[in-house]
Amino acid sequence: PLGLAVEIRGLRKTFVSGWLRKRKKEVLKGLDLSVPEGALWGILGPNGAGKTTLLSIIANLLTAEEGEVRVLGRDVRTRGNQIRGLINLSSGHANFLWSLTVRENLEYYAMLYGLSGKRRREKVDTLLDLFNLQEVSRVRFDELSTGTKQKLSLSKALVNEPELLLLDEPTVGLDPDIARRIREFVQGRHQDRVTTILMTTHNMKEAESLCDQMAFIKDGTIKAFGRPGELKRELRLRDTIVIAFRGSFPAPGLEGMGGIYG
Repeated sequence: PLGLAVEIRGLRKTFVSGWLRKRKKEVLKGLDLSVPEGALWGILGPNGAGKTTLLSIIANLLTAEEGEVRVLGRDVRTRGNQIRGLINLSSGHANFLWSLTVRENLEYYAMLYGLSGKRRREKVDTLLDLFNLQEVSRVRFDELSTGTKQKLSLSKALVNEPELLLLDEPTVGLDPDIARRIREFVQGRHQDRVTTILMTTHNMKEAESLCDQMAFIKDGTIKAFGRPGELKRELRLRDTIVIAFRGSFPAPGLEGMGGIYG
């Protein structure tokens, strides 16, 4: 039977800013979450809700003040080094060594995950082919387009064949065509059920098209949880059409119709 890829209980995280007059902001407030192995789950919420902080704690990049976090059955506090070799993270705001080429960046991260020699070269070539990056393999990171930077971020996230793949806003700021291709990649990766995928987004349409289950996070806690359609109805998230016109409102024929505002 499948176990839990992520198990979180009572998670709290506070950031402190300022020097003389310190200000505290509690970003996560006793959050609970359990993600089964092989799932593709979404964390939906507005900017500043704590989505990125949550993924960073799961990836052991940040430490929480309170709470228990287990990843692939291991406690992140005591077995963090082992967990790092089994997971990977791709951010929608890709940030790599600016002076290295696409190939050099992938070689660097493959080396960090312990790949060497022929094995490393084969893995890098496979990833370049998978994301159609061969033509820009010798281009420096700071010269890449936003979409190509994002494809590099995703390819880096697969360099160690992770059991848990964390995607933080994977399509933010991308052209619609590249965003669609990345969604197709995520769906394809999920079909084998070997990799558990946990992704954050503030795009309800994207979450609906990709995720089995979704959690809506706001003000540091999970406010609702369920299948995309159920969550959409519970939160009353509806599509909005904006029409500009001249004349009196409501226009003739629209009187008494629900969901119309002027």
